[in-house]
Amino acid sequence: MKIKIAIPDNVIYRQLFSNAESVCKEFGITLIKAPEREVARLFETNSVDVAFLTPMDYGRGTRIADYRVIPVNVFAIDGYSRIASTFFKPGQITIKTCGSPTPDDFIMSIGKILLAERYSIIVDLQKTATDKKDEILEAHDSAMLWKKNFFDDTALDITEDWQDTYTIPLVLGAWVVRHEEEPEGIERILKLFEADSLDDSKPVIDKIFDASEPRMGKLIHKWNEEIEKSFDALLEILFYHQFTNEIASVKLMGAEITTPDKDTMLFAQDEEEDENQ
Repeated sequence: MKIKIAIPDNVIYRQLFSNAESVCKEFGITLIKAPEREVARLFETNSVDVAFLTPMDYGRGTRIADYRVIPVNVFAIDGYSRIASTFFKPGQITIKTCGSPTPDDFIMSIGKILLAERYSIIVDLQKTATDKKDEILEAHDSAMLWKKNFFDDTALDITEDWQDTYTIPLVLGAWVVRHEEEPEGIERILKLFEADSLDDSKPVIDKIFDASEPRMGKLIHKWNEEIEKSFDALLEILFYHQFTNEIASVKLMGAEITTPDKDTMLFAQDEEEDENQ
């Protein structure tokens, strides 16, 4: 069977997918690049066998099928990243509107959550025809963009704000497959997608001349226990803010998920009651 793999067409993943085209050509794999929501739709409709999904699309998809994370490479950020920002109109006191050229992207949903949680600002993102910050701020009180903010901007680095709020890495994407449909040797293939120079993690540092401490963060590319726990916590946060319809949990490829039978559950309940007496 010929494998089909879908990846988001976003420059932030360039090192994670650096060798994807040549590897797919070598192994006879069909590679599809698309916007992240289209990648999710392709996976939901069984049009591809493996996809690199955001946690939000993973959480939404678990109602459709038994999704499993392939615990190989991942894209997560711990702290400052200069990847995406929320910009505010200078001097604006009340924030009522926010524009973005990519309002459906996962990082923008994270931006909305942070505005609500930290600043009690509730906005509906309005799609803009331009990705130019100044033009968006002419029509809106704020803007969310895949863009770094500079020292003279009135802005927040979204991943830095996430770390300040929840103190866990923000997982932006991971490899997902449907249970019992795992292509043979898929972990090795996906590892080959990486750039040869890709490290498990990479520091991000911006020096600020008039500040004593630089802005710092870390890009994480290898799946580990901390990332799994952060992914699980993120799924709960997404459900709480109604970006998913139910609380999903991280299930890993190859792991057996067991449910205790009725007798086992009753025995555990009796033991707990005895301990409390």
